[in-house]
Amino acid sequence: MLQSPEMHCINGKEMSFCSLAGRFSGGSVMFVHGQLTRNQGIDPRNLTFASIDLETTGLYPNKGSRVCEIGIVRMRGDGVVLDEYSTLVAPGIRIANDEYHGITNAVVKGAPTFQQIAGDVLAYLSNAIVVSHNLDYEDKFLTAEFGRLGINLRDIPGLCTLVMTRTQLDRYGYRLDDVANLITGEWPAASHSALGDARTLANMLARVITQAPQRLSWRGPTPVALPPYPRTGVIAPRAAGLRKGTEGWLASLTARLPLMAQPPAPQPQGVTDYQAMLGHALADGRIVGEEAQQLALLAARAGLTQLTARQVHESFLANVRARAEADGVVTTAELKELQRAARELAATHLIGDLEQAAAADRARRNGPLKGWRLLPVGDAPGVAEVMDFASTHGATVAANVTKTVRLVVADSPAGDDPRLQKATAAGITILSSGEAMQLLEKEVEMTHAGLFANARGQELAEKLSAEQRQQALRQRPEWHEAWRPRELSTADYRALFIDRYRDWDESRRTDHTTRVTLQPHSSASARQPHRAASKRTSGCAAALVVLASAAAVLTEAVRQLLA
Repeated sequence: MLQSPEMHCINGKEMSFCSLAGRFSGGSVMFVHGQLTRNQGIDPRNLTFASIDLETTGLYPNKGSRVCEIGIVRMRGDGVVLDEYSTLVAPGIRIANDEYHGITNAVVKGAPTFQQIAGDVLAYLSNAIVVSHNLDYEDKFLTAEFGRLGINLRDIPGLCTLVMTRTQLDRYGYRLDDVANLITGEWPAASHSALGDARTLANMLARVITQAPQRLSWRGPTPVALPPYPRTGVIAPRAAGLRKGTEGWLASLTARLPLMAQPPAPQPQGVTDYQAMLGHALADGRIVGEEAQQLALLAARAGLTQLTARQVHESFLANVRARAEADGVVTTAELKELQRAARELAATHLIGDLEQAAAADRARRNGPLKGWRLLPVGDAPGVAEVMDFASTHGATVAANVTKTVRLVVADSPAGDDPRLQKATAAGITILSSGEAMQLLEKEVEMTHAGLFANARGQELAEKLSAEQRQQALRQRPEWHEAWRPRELSTADYRALFIDRYRDWDESRRTDHTTRVTLQPHSSASARQPHRAASKRTSGCAAALVVLASAAAVLTEAVRQLLA
């Protein structure tokens, strides 16, 4: 099935590196492994990839463990994200390992079953190379879940980034979080959630493809269309890893939801409940962490995505504004409430006109000409123009000559108005409209410029910023330092990551520890400790034995690496 495979002879049998990658970790059923190689092949920048991550109730689907969350990011190899998909999945069994991924029985209440989402999952994986960090883990769960529906999938092209990073990078550990941080410079925003990990994987893969020190090519099967299956569009996306940050809880909540190209309509009753909770949370002017978690749970039950969540937020704010305007006047207190809510909802554009009117009013009162009191004399167009300019920038208008008047603006002869004679006697400056406009414009300009305004300084700042940007572009990424002088061959990979642990692996194939002990550097033992233990019934003694064994293996690995 592989295109132009690199062949190696092991135990008298010829097989490709990609096939061995699957065999090393237990053997793929659904996926045919390909690889990103420094040898000739297809340019991966134009191929479509579907990075996938699962959260599960345990480790072994053949012993009853089920999928409880799935996240998929479809992207081009050049990093352009095409679509996202995520939903909680009702597993049909009790979830007993929630401390590892945060998914409880209450969280999956009302979530679709795998049968309900099977058609959507197939559509998102279709015509793409499926990517995972330890692909065989996803393989065995998807094979089991689809198998329950009588759907037997074979020969889907797949890429295991655990194998890829081991093959191309020389470093101690290969956990997804650590490798992604090395390559992207960022720590994952929502680890231990399916969509969060799928996004991390997609971002890392795009950086490897587009920024690797040597050009990488795809060698393996090309994407294939998967068989159709009825699609329901029912989703319950989980907003995991919420952080208040600088933009607020709701911005974090919305960002954690999938950005779907064609999002399904949310559940009407779910939206009603979500907006009711939203009103309760905003009643005191701010949202706290507990309220954000409650909103996230209701967002999942409503089936909200990034797009539909924004629509719900905007609809909510529009209704609140309508109530404020019902009596014809938006008071200062009401405007402040609307502004706080708009900032939380990331919908300030919906009250922009109200804010502009308030800002204009404040500018008139607190502008650069605040404290200036002007007396217009006559109704010449020039005088009216000066007064409009002055009042816009904070000046006030006088009707008669008083000791608070600072300037008289007049284009008429001095004897035509007694106020001019009175102003002259009081020593108040009298200027024509043209002279007054020049004076006021200069005053406004000086106020806006401030005491430290410096055109040369601004020019230097812009020049230095441009130089720094150019330097950043020329700088060699840090992760290039871990790039292997040559990529590992099949024999190299086997010697480094398989044979070293073979005796120990064979002796440790027990019920709840196989995935942990089989691959000390895999995503099972490192990236996803939450999957390493659906609650065990063997008691504390068994747990201590497992921990002691794992510690011994890691110690031996360190010793050999440092030898």
